[in-house]
Amino acid sequence: MLQPNKRGREAEDFTRRQKLHISLNEAEEISRRQKHQISLKYNNISQDEADRSASFLNQNPVSTGLKLSYDDDEHNSSVTSSGSMSAAPSIILSLGDSIRAELDRQKEEFDQYIKIQEEHLVKGVRNMKQRHMASFLAPIEKGVRKKLREKDLELENMNRKNRELVERIKQVAVEAQNWHYKAKYNESVVNLLKNNLQHAISQGADQGKEGFGDSEVDDAASYIDPHNMAIPGGPGRANSQNKEGLKEQMICRACKSKEVSILLIPCRHLCICKECEGLISVCPVCQTMKTTGVQVYLS
Repeated sequence: MLQPNKRGREAEDFTRRQKLHISLNEAEEISRRQKHQISLKYNNISQDEADRSASFLNQNPVSTGLKLSYDDDEHNSSVTSSGSMSAAPSIILSLGDSIRAELDRQKEEFDQYIKIQEEHLVKGVRNMKQRHMASFLAPIEKGVRKKLREKDLELENMNRKNRELVERIKQVAVEAQNWHYKAKYNESVVNLLKNNLQHAISQGADQGKEGFGDSEVDDAASYIDPHNMAIPGGPGRANSQNKEGLKEQMICRACKSKEVSILLIPCRHLCICKECEGLISVCPVCQTMKTTGVQVYLS
């Protein structure tokens, strides 16, 4: 996934370097052309000045006429030629000075022009390098910023998940503590029920006399021993009468139709069936508020 992007950036960088190299070559070529044109102009000016000097020095007086007075003309020509010969060096010197001054001025202008062009060229190359560097660094900076944003988002997500995990750990710890408390409570309830059942079993003989919680002496003890169906009172009692009494006592005190199977806590009265457990909130025998009920299997 990263190799095509890298190759694309390398190709783009190579293209930019080629463009920069071509621009530098074009700038150098323009500078050479300008120097050549200025040199040609300088040579043309020098040649024109030399031609003007030569033409001035080669000027000779032209004599036209019929030579009617030859002596006068010869005398005048000798005087003119001697004057011209004496004035020629001063004219040549003045022309040489003026040409030299003109050449120096043009040379100074040429040097100044070359200096300005070099400064412009250096400035253009520097600006081009800066643009090239900026264009080269811009995508890199953009990529780095994108990576930083992605890392910031990842860090934020990790922090959020850590906070959620910490909250979840706290909730689990609280739930575990609650379950621990519930287990302790259930254990204590089981122990209490065991103790109550053992206490009820130990009072089995009295239960036969008092019935299922009907005695006003001890309403807290309610127990049925299905294996001891005879009520102690002497061997002379009829078995049918005992069976009818026990059958009546094993009927639910709420619906009066089904067999009792729920031991109520805390009064410990065995007086309702499984179906009536959810319908009542107080014991029908002693009117004590029911906290829970334990199913008892009599058979």
